[in-house]
Amino acid sequence: MIQFGIFVPLLISGMAGAAFRHYKQRRDYADIIDLPALTDERPTASRKQLLHSPPRVFDDIGEIHHYQHTAWYALAFIAAGYWFFPPVALIGLPLLGYNSYHFYQIVRHSDPATKKTPLALFEGIGIVGSLLTGRALLTSTIFLLSFGLRKLLLQAGNISNNIGLTNAINPRTANVWVLRDDAEIEITLTELQPNDIVILHAGDTIVVPGKVTQGTASISQFSLQKQMKRVPKQAGDQVFPFTKVHSGYLHVQPT
Repeated sequence: MIQFGIFVPLLISGMAGAAFRHYKQRRDYADIIDLPALTDERPTASRKQLLHSPPRVFDDIGEIHHYQHTAWYALAFIAAGYWFFPPVALIGLPLLGYNSYHFYQIVRHSDPATKKTPLALFEGIGIVGSLLTGRALLTSTIFLLSFGLRKLLLQAGNISNNIGLTNAINPRTANVWVLRDDAEIEITLTELQPNDIVILHAGDTIVVPGKVTQGTASISQFSLQKQMKRVPKQAGDQVFPFTKVHSGYLHVQPT
């Protein structure tokens, strides 16, 4: 068990890092709003609306994917500290604080019924109780299971709504369009090469995870609210299997 005087400051530092990330995401989203120059100094209704940028869309599966990766790192560092070299566990403590903040974000964006389930109650009690007692290894395990379960549920929702259970085993759903020699060709996933760029247009289902290299699009994907949501994607963003391009186009580098 780690000393309380060290445990708490490291947890708080991780929470502060998560809060800064959240703030920066909102700030970056607001920066893309281009305000027109107005000669009239009086605040008009249209300018008032422009000055308040729309709320950032919560990318459920993208965020949970990020939290799950963080949980893996936290578990690795803390387990290594417990079993081999104790100081290594200190690296994982800020990651627990980081994920504690983001666990709150997941609960906040979940549908009301899910918040009241016994599983959600168990998760909350387990996380708070293990943190208060300094059981970092238990906390990191709960986070990993919690994020992993939610990611599976989101993927199941994407398969059900974007592909359909009958089409999920259709070989055609495993085909992708790639750009080769300035031409778009259709290939199977087994023929996909590391440097291929996957081309996605409106109506296409994403079958491989990757990073957007070009284009903008609205992606239809299942959310924690248990309904479909449209999430904007642009260069630099991650895309995930079984989500669907609603509008626009994307060039994606598989990862």
